[in-house]
Amino acid sequence: MSEAVSPEKSRKKTPRLRRILYTAGITLGILLALAYLGMEKILFPAPGRYSERVGNVVIQSGNAELDAFFHAPADPAKPVILHSHGNGESLRYMFPAPRDYIRRGYGILVYDYAGYGASSGKAGEKQSCMDIAAAYDFLRNTKKIPPEKILPVGFSVGSGPSSFLAANYPVPGLVLCAPFASAIQVIFPFSLPGDRFPNADHLASKSVPLLLFHGKKDRIVPYRNGLKISRKAKGPVRFIPHDRADHNDLFDILGETFWQELETFAGQVCVPGK
Repeated sequence: MSEAVSPEKSRKKTPRLRRILYTAGITLGILLALAYLGMEKILFPAPGRYSERVGNVVIQSGNAELDAFFHAPADPAKPVILHSHGNGESLRYMFPAPRDYIRRGYGILVYDYAGYGASSGKAGEKQSCMDIAAAYDFLRNTKKIPPEKILPVGFSVGSGPSSFLAANYPVPGLVLCAPFASAIQVIFPFSLPGDRFPNADHLASKSVPLLLFHGKKDRIVPYRNGLKISRKAKGPVRFIPHDRADHNDLFDILGETFWQELETFAGQVCVPGK
């Protein structure tokens, strides 16, 4: 027969439990605060800076000057790809390289975020959204490219500004490669207050055709992120998972599959007047 707990013992245990919960709550709060404070550096660990520009154009983004490369499409039926690279890349070292798009007849605009490569300024979520908006405006106003011929492609952290652009500007579609549902969801399977880049929410707010690639063995941005985006997206989704692909080898393993899927998708969505 179990021994009954006396009211005196129960009262002694309650304050101790409260102290434990209080301490755990304070510790969690401190850890979350540190995570939020350091999130910009985690999201944008800019590679080594260099002073000499690699691109052939300069784009003004607020107070920052972005090093960028533009090439018009050789095939007038094809769009200009607005490519936003990953957080460990720069205009000098990125994949797919501009020449890979050019070889296939696409136009291309690639740019370094503020604080990357030869771009001035400081990287961050708000700044990167300004950066892609400035790149889009450059295509629209300087190069006179119509909206239906501007196709954003975002890899990894580039999925953040690309999803922002798709939710707020007219584009015919969106291509995401190894995207995250939000910055916090790279670590946890849920969001928290103060999260960054709510990509899944952006794409749930507006119907935009989406082509999505994600490796099931991705150890940097877990596969569940791509899956969540595909399920929440308001527009039609073409989801291409790969059983063997990790994060940084995604394009290598996809190979021609990436280009074939891009060709089909662009042909379907980048149609004048559609």
